[in-house]
Amino acid sequence: MTLRKYKHAILLAALVLVALIQSFPHRLVLGPVASDLFISMSRLLVFLIVFERRVSRIVAFVATCVAIILDWAHFYVLPPSYHPVLIAVVYHAASLLLLGFATIVILRNIFEQHVVRYDDVLGAVCGYLLAAGAWSNIFSLIETFVPGSFSVGSGFGAELDTWHGTIAVMNYVSLGSLTSVGSGAVVPVRPPVTMLTTLEAVFGQFYIAIVVAQLVGARLSRAIERDKSS
Repeated sequence: MTLRKYKHAILLAALVLVALIQSFPHRLVLGPVASDLFISMSRLLVFLIVFERRVSRIVAFVATCVAIILDWAHFYVLPPSYHPVLIAVVYHAASLLLLGFATIVILRNIFEQHVVRYDDVLGAVCGYLLAAGAWSNIFSLIETFVPGSFSVGSGFGAELDTWHGTIAVMNYVSLGSLTSVGSGAVVPVRPPVTMLTTLEAVFGQFYIAIVVAQLVGARLSRAIERDKSS
């Protein structure tokens, strides 16, 4: 019961740790096996916490399984020459479906919420980070189809020619665009990413404005109802 009450706090902690792990392109801290294991467990956590309706759970379960299987198979089962581009495309598409769908579900739950708790606010933050992950996979898909869409600075420490390096770079780009912070270390140089990074920045601003307005509105509505009843 306690875990259910603080489910978004648990999910937020897991998402932050995943972001930190994926920022290391060579998985120097935990090593590749332990890192991938924790990331896989975090994907399962997203599935278990965010999705409650049956149809949503079916779609999310398929996307979760595909992403986890391909992530492990890419290094530990399949030979490196076995259609690496195809594996990357399916992996990032499944991750995009899972994270994007999770963001939509969290937003839907926020707008259906009449009583705002602290854990609901943390859920909104989870949705923000999940949205960043979804955009990151969009950029990864585009880089797969249109190599050279991003220019990476020589001192950045991550390259786009490795699996973990691509994830690290795209997460960096996505979080920078979503928060409108940006950086000169990785620059979009070809369409459509030149436009999509700007659209993500617009999305990030609207996300904060709309979610905060909804949470404040629900809070005020609850306070008015409480005053009337008293």
